[in-house]
Amino acid sequence: MINEVITKRFLVISLGGKDAEYTSFRDYFTQNGFDVSFVYDERDLHKIPESRNGFDVVLVDVDRDPDKQIVAVQIMKKYYPHTAVVPITKESKIDIALQMRMSCLGLFDYITRPIHWGNLDDVLRRVFRKIDTDRMLKRMEQERETILNINRLVLSHMSYKDFCNALCLELRKIINFDYFSLVSRIEPSGEYYMYLFDLEQNVHNFQRGTELKTTLESFLFNEVSKSSKIIIRNEVCKNGSEDEKDIVNDGITSYMVYPLFINNALIGCINILSKHRAHFSETHSNLIGQVSAQITVTLMNAMLLDSLTASEEKYRDLVENAPEIIFKMDSHGRFLHVNKMGLEILGYSAKEMTSMYLFDLVADEHGTIIKKQYDTSVNSRKDNNLVMTLLTKDGKRLDAEIICSIQYDTILNDYLVRAFVRDVTERRILEKRIFEYQRRLKGLLKEKTLKLSETEKEMYNQRKFLDALIQNTNVYVVTITLKGEIVFVNRAIEKRFGYTLDEVIGKSIVDVFIPQDKAEELSDDIQMLFSGNKGEQIEIPFASRNQKVRDILWIVTYLKDEWNTISNINLFGYDITEQKILKEQLIQAEKMSSVGTMISGVAHELNNPLSIILNFSELILMCDNLSKSATNRLRHIIDASQRCTRIVENLLTFATKRKSVRKGQYICINEVLKNALELKINDFRVNNIEVEQLFSQSLPRTMADRVQLMQVFINLINNAYDAMKSAHGRGSLAIRTLQRGDKIVIEFEDDGPGILEPEKLFTPFYTTKEVGKGTGLGLAVSYGIIKENGGTIVGRNWQRGAIFTVTLPIKVQTSKEIKLPVKGDYNLYGLRLLLVEDEVGIAESCSELLMAKGCHVTSVSSAKDAMQAIQEDRFDIVVMDLKMPGEISGIQFYEWMMGYMPTLREKVILMTGDTLSPEFRAFIEKSKVPVIPKPFRFNTFLEKIGFTAKKAGLFQV
Repeated sequence: MINEVITKRFLVISLGGKDAEYTSFRDYFTQNGFDVSFVYDERDLHKIPESRNGFDVVLVDVDRDPDKQIVAVQIMKKYYPHTAVVPITKESKIDIALQMRMSCLGLFDYITRPIHWGNLDDVLRRVFRKIDTDRMLKRMEQERETILNINRLVLSHMSYKDFCNALCLELRKIINFDYFSLVSRIEPSGEYYMYLFDLEQNVHNFQRGTELKTTLESFLFNEVSKSSKIIIRNEVCKNGSEDEKDIVNDGITSYMVYPLFINNALIGCINILSKHRAHFSETHSNLIGQVSAQITVTLMNAMLLDSLTASEEKYRDLVENAPEIIFKMDSHGRFLHVNKMGLEILGYSAKEMTSMYLFDLVADEHGTIIKKQYDTSVNSRKDNNLVMTLLTKDGKRLDAEIICSIQYDTILNDYLVRAFVRDVTERRILEKRIFEYQRRLKGLLKEKTLKLSETEKEMYNQRKFLDALIQNTNVYVVTITLKGEIVFVNRAIEKRFGYTLDEVIGKSIVDVFIPQDKAEELSDDIQMLFSGNKGEQIEIPFASRNQKVRDILWIVTYLKDEWNTISNINLFGYDITEQKILKEQLIQAEKMSSVGTMISGVAHELNNPLSIILNFSELILMCDNLSKSATNRLRHIIDASQRCTRIVENLLTFATKRKSVRKGQYICINEVLKNALELKINDFRVNNIEVEQLFSQSLPRTMADRVQLMQVFINLINNAYDAMKSAHGRGSLAIRTLQRGDKIVIEFEDDGPGILEPEKLFTPFYTTKEVGKGTGLGLAVSYGIIKENGGTIVGRNWQRGAIFTVTLPIKVQTSKEIKLPVKGDYNLYGLRLLLVEDEVGIAESCSELLMAKGCHVTSVSSAKDAMQAIQEDRFDIVVMDLKMPGEISGIQFYEWMMGYMPTLREKVILMTGDTLSPEFRAFIEKSKVPVIPKPFRFNTFLEKIGFTAKKAGLFQV
């Protein structure tokens, strides 16, 4: 058995047939772990190279038609030239001619029949030993040749890229890899040279820069920088570091990194990688080690060559494209090179310039002198500056300064002159101008010195003006340091808060001005202000010496020094105390407006049940045989209902802003006062406040706005009530009315604490009540109302309290005023009425009353039923509620009715408890339909029906 040799690949050729012997062959090779193939037909011979990677040994049966077998071997050798050939024969020695032919094909040994497996082992062992020896010798020869070629590369003058490419191809001959890269680093600039060659994709890449731009090369260079040793990884693990995972994702299965050193300093590395599990070993690193020193030197030389080449190209480019004229001349002054700028300015071509001398361009009057100066500079080997006038091709004169640098050229074996030419034509013109400017400057300096003195005086006056402005402005001005120490306060601060500058300077603004009860609440804003991070505005209250707090809106500016560092903080404050109070009072006014809206809704909901109570009480009162006590009780119910009605009316009147006075109507001041008192009478009674009503019975009526006057009276009554209650929890209020000439006088006298500040009495938003209990608008609004009605209102203190006196003019009735209709006694017998009312109690009571008056009444609870009734019957009068349930509203029903039967236009009466809604007012103004407001007395109800019937011509009074 041949256990010491690695697995080999065999090809057995026996053209012409097979026998049992080949079955034994197959078993033998299989048991020994060999890879074996058999060819018995010539047609199969050409298929072998397409399906196999090669064979180490070819066994050929020369006992069967040797010529045919030899041809078969020749065919195989075309594909696998290094394969060993072993013939199988019966003879102990094969024919000399055959042996010679086989030797040409790589004959080494032969197998004789009958085959003994032990002998076969010996033959194959010798064959394998010969194969391994040949391969080792071939590899050694290849390695020697590669090292020799690399050494030749060292002696060549190649660029970095070309050298790396050649090195890669040479190493590929002795090391199996798929990816090659080489990284070099130049110290101390830290510039990287990186070359990579992906053989599998045939991709070359060369990069030069201050950092490695490929992740793979960056990782490998960092790895070898850490260890400074050769790195060999034959199994790259997916579970390794993040960088190794990236390598695995790139398809790398194994790699070797060889560091390159100069004077023990790492200057680069050679990276050899495989994507097909190639095995790298110490043998490979030793091969590179034999030439690593040469490679390192060559790389440094290549990098220096690249840098030198780049520098030369850069220098040539700078010279050629310089914005100045540059010459290169020999020791005799003949031009060797002139850059683009020189050719452009002088007007000659490059060919023309190479045949000319510097002195050919110099003006005749200076030529001899310049030549002498030039020769002296060249002979003394000293740099020199020559000033001359050059002539261009078109005869233009050019004043120039030529800076000559003398250099020795080893190639030309002569001294060369590099000259930088400056056009000083403008400089000479400027020198003349400068001289003139200097003369003028002296005069200007004298003039400016005088103006500077005047400017200083002006700045002094301006500073005084600004100081006066800051001191006398109403704006609060405070300057503090970043620690909060006060540097400056103006007079506005001193007047409002009672501190002088001398008292507060150097003290903390928190200790002096911040209210102690708000210090903790304001700490975050104050710290942000001190840090310089606060915005343009901040609201911080200040407390005066007597602890009166004012709300201040501060405008913040930060004073910075020349290094942009905050030195001080300037605060400019505006007192917003009154504005905040105004805001709170406006919020309270909005709440009062909401209360008014709510009162309107509640009043409307109360009107329907009040109508039911009032109507049924009147119906019962109309019954015969009522006892006296029952009659009295019913009258009490009616009086209470009417009182509730007046209260609701007063609430509605107070809630609306509409003027209730119509042209041609008078109001009685006594009645308005009584209505106002009814809203507050219960509060007076439960708080032990007596009300004395001293009303003149002969007081004339006058034209005035009832709603507005009621608002004034309610304000005065409420103020008196609040003052007496807060002062001593009880009191007495006397209200008087009297006539003085053509004036009506109303007095409100209380025994409260009196008026605290009479001069501010009618000032808007002035109030002595707590926030939330008074808006400060009541007396101001009252003053405006009375003035609008042509009267006056004054308030004063007296020995017991305060007296408010309202005076109104007596306005007589004019001829243009509308007179109310005269009440009449209407006979409603026989009228056909349609009553549309969804409130059952109101519908029943009204129906019963009307039927008692001899009317024919049809009562329905919805607009839909009413439409059906009108279509089925005829009616003289339609009494309808404006708000009804269902899909059809009262307004929609009215519009349908006018379209269906226009003759009913003058025969419709509306009943409603909502007289304030905008929708109702707009409808009434448009339709002019008569209205019975709920709750109503039966007399009013019957009178409205009778008046409408009479107006429609249904009967006479």
